[in-house]
Amino acid sequence: MTTQNGLSRERAAPRQWLWRPSTVWHLVGPMIALIAIGVGAVWLYLPQAMQAAAIDAAYRSNIDVAEQIKITRGYYTQHVVAKATAAGTLNPSAIHAGDPGAIPLPATFVQDISNLLAQKATSLALVSPYPWPHRANRTMDAFQQRAWETFQQEPDRIISATEVQNGQRVLRVAISDRMTNEACVACHNADAYSPRHDWAIGDVRAVMEVRRVIEPYLAAADGRSRRIILAVACTALLVILLMTAIAMAVARSMRSKQDVDRHVLFLAHHDAMTGALNRSRFVSLLTDAIAHSKKAGRCADVALFYVDIDRFKEVNDRLGHAAGDQLITAVVTRLRDRLRDDDMIGRVGGDEFVIARIRDVDAADTVALAEAIVADMAKPFLLARHTLTVSASVGVRIGTGEVEDLMRAADVALYHAKNLGRSRAVLFSEDMQDELEARRHLEKTIRDTSRDCRFELHFQPLLSAGDRRLHGFEALLRLPDGRGGYIPPAQFIRVAEEIGMIGTIGAWALHHACMVAARWPDHLIIAVNLSPLQFASGQGGDASIVDIVAEALARSGLAPHRLELEVTESVLLESTEVVIGELNGLKALGTTLVLDDFGTGYSSLSYLWKLPFDRLKIDQSFVAALREESRPALQVVRTIMALSHALSMQVTAEGVETEEQARLLTELGCGQLQGYLFGRPSPEADLPGLVLADFEAGQAVARPRKAARPGLAVLA
Repeated sequence: MTTQNGLSRERAAPRQWLWRPSTVWHLVGPMIALIAIGVGAVWLYLPQAMQAAAIDAAYRSNIDVAEQIKITRGYYTQHVVAKATAAGTLNPSAIHAGDPGAIPLPATFVQDISNLLAQKATSLALVSPYPWPHRANRTMDAFQQRAWETFQQEPDRIISATEVQNGQRVLRVAISDRMTNEACVACHNADAYSPRHDWAIGDVRAVMEVRRVIEPYLAAADGRSRRIILAVACTALLVILLMTAIAMAVARSMRSKQDVDRHVLFLAHHDAMTGALNRSRFVSLLTDAIAHSKKAGRCADVALFYVDIDRFKEVNDRLGHAAGDQLITAVVTRLRDRLRDDDMIGRVGGDEFVIARIRDVDAADTVALAEAIVADMAKPFLLARHTLTVSASVGVRIGTGEVEDLMRAADVALYHAKNLGRSRAVLFSEDMQDELEARRHLEKTIRDTSRDCRFELHFQPLLSAGDRRLHGFEALLRLPDGRGGYIPPAQFIRVAEEIGMIGTIGAWALHHACMVAARWPDHLIIAVNLSPLQFASGQGGDASIVDIVAEALARSGLAPHRLELEVTESVLLESTEVVIGELNGLKALGTTLVLDDFGTGYSSLSYLWKLPFDRLKIDQSFVAALREESRPALQVVRTIMALSHALSMQVTAEGVETEEQARLLTELGCGQLQGYLFGRPSPEADLPGLVLADFEAGQAVARPRKAARPGLAVLA
């Protein structure tokens, strides 16, 4: 999303490298939370559960003890006491320890067993409210009393309770002690001390209680629960750490991919060097803003400013590419300082910027802002190593409608500002409407001609300077005007670049030129001009210029060494490293690279020796001034020749119109000539005649040599 002055939100926002929410954290976060909740639940629940389990185990153990005691006592009653009583040999007695003729009563037997169990922290009690003489000192406590009363109604119930006795927790379990067999009933009914003599099988005669100290069991349970909790917590922690590490790695990978995607998206919508919007994004956002204003019922007028830095190329010529980049960045910074937060700024060319104000547009304020921009640009710029003073021209359009129309109008106003002497602002007026209409018509003509493939190629001869033989042709693009004539390239090439059509047009010209040249004799070459915008600018579509050239060669079957690609020095104004890479790619295909219009553009020797050019093409302005009496021009051309030969480059001179110019250039070492002296650009249909005429001229030169020296006929 775009914020103020066309800056991207992701560029302006603080960097949150890892913990910015992402899909992986949306998945891993809940899982970690669930694990933490699970560990917390175990920590809360497990100790109680383990204690409850320990108490339950003790409870069942007490019941088992009581049942075993009952079974043992029953066996003792039936098989020991009953036999002893019947035989009269031994007397069952409560006091039997010092009497060799006495055996324990069943109840005393149970008490003896209880004394033995006491060694295992377990005790057994047999109590009842009946006044047995040998139990006179036994009274029932509250627990036993409650158990007795319960057993009167529900003999099969089991009563339990946990108490703290002597600082230790004790589990008490009580069951009913009932008459289980005839021997017990008979004994109790016959005993003189029995409180009853009507006992029957099943009657509850006492409460049997097993009492066990459970403190060790509970302590063991606590220890086990702590160990389990520790194991679960450590495992959970390891899992969480592992998940976090994996999530961090995945998040980092995703973040890296997101950063790349955001950077690619940013580069797709912005100028990489300044952060300003590029042309397509600027048009898109401004179109949306105008539509939104109309929907909201607000005034949809827009103030559009077209800003151009005057003579920017001179900065590059004098100070180099790095200083030019610094100046462009400083210009954008100064423009942003002058704008409001909701204004938009875009970079639409090397030194051209467009600004849109979409709220509270007022004519007086708009003109004042334009003049302020001109004044701001006139102030010195403090760069890293230089202090520069430049100027700017501004074209202004106030209105509504299609964004492209507004930009055309602002561009027309800018053109007028430059014609009036530069360093000024001009507001678009109605008297410029005809010019705007002409611009619209030209854009439509370019688009229609490109769509219908009605562009034409004309071919101008290239001659070897030494023998004036045909070396090849330069392909020159022509745009029919619909009235039998042609629109000058100087007019339509710039517009084609501005509307983003130069990539498509250039690709067509390259393919068509290669197709035509493939039918020529193998010694003839074809030279094709490339626009700087075809290099790493996206105007050639998704394919790079290297791919386009490779495809043209492959489709036509033209040998790569027969294709010369002419590039102007302005190609180095932006993305120098990328452009050099593409030039090297073209060189790797086997094509010949020509630096066109040398001496009129960038002309930085710091890059010239790094570039893979095979040939320099001297601009026609130098050739036009090349007369014997024009010593400065002669000296400049001589210097260019010396520089070219030192760098192992060949030289072509264009614009040759007189024999005098041709002679001087040949004497200075120029290897190839081009100009009206040798032929004007001709349509494709005239080429066979030109090739044939050159062939016949060559034959005419060879015939006398053949007659004089017949032995060298083959060499001729």
